[in-house]
Amino acid sequence: MKTLKSIFAGAALMAASAMAFATPVSLGGESPDLQTIINSLYEAPGTSPVSQAPNVNTDQSAEDGRFAIEASGVSNAVMIIEVAANSGNNTFGIYDINNPSVFLQLFAGSASQTDFVTLNVNDQNQFTANGQTVQFSSSTFGYYLGGANGPIFYSQAGLNDGDDHLVVFQGDDDVIKLPGKPVGIWGAGSLILAWEDLPLSTGDTDYQDLVVYVESVRIVPEPATVALFGLGLLGFAAARRRSNKA
Repeated sequence: MKTLKSIFAGAALMAASAMAFATPVSLGGESPDLQTIINSLYEAPGTSPVSQAPNVNTDQSAEDGRFAIEASGVSNAVMIIEVAANSGNNTFGIYDINNPSVFLQLFAGSASQTDFVTLNVNDQNQFTANGQTVQFSSSTFGYYLGGANGPIFYSQAGLNDGDDHLVVFQGDDDVIKLPGKPVGIWGAGSLILAWEDLPLSTGDTDYQDLVVYVESVRIVPEPATVALFGLGLLGFAAARRRSNKA
């Protein structure tokens, strides 16, 4: 019984760590702040109450910057807003997590609110967008915020010297309205990606410099996290067998 309690306690601790995942987002500075931007998706007729909007500091999704397109192999990205002095130069795209020098741009600096792009991946891990195809090493990728020459900040904090320049919010079937789109469901397979485009040591950490909605995308857990949960499940199964024999 003590073994079972220990396993459940460990699982609870891991779950609590995931739930507590958060990168501090500054509010009340440059307008509109990220909370106002998220709330605005809930303000059109027929949408869910604004009270159901995710809190940008407490409702972030636990992720380590690794993503994959769901079974259709197709994902649309919609620009929600870009509020930054660098907006004319900022670019957005995906990169190969095994070789970050390989990347594919989705939005150029000229992109504006309501613009959208379709990203495709085939079974050879070739990603295509805006008429360009790039070979990746796997179907798992990261997102980046960059300039004219490619990525500057990556969704994986480890590639930014440990600084997290991206906060992510996952849908839970709220009804929202994206700019230029009809009212619709924000499902679990769709994410809002919100970026900070300056070094965290000198930036305002408001994470509203570029905000993008991506659909048919899932968060890929870090391999070490998956292994930890797997060990917990194996321990649980072994403990049950011992308990049944007793």
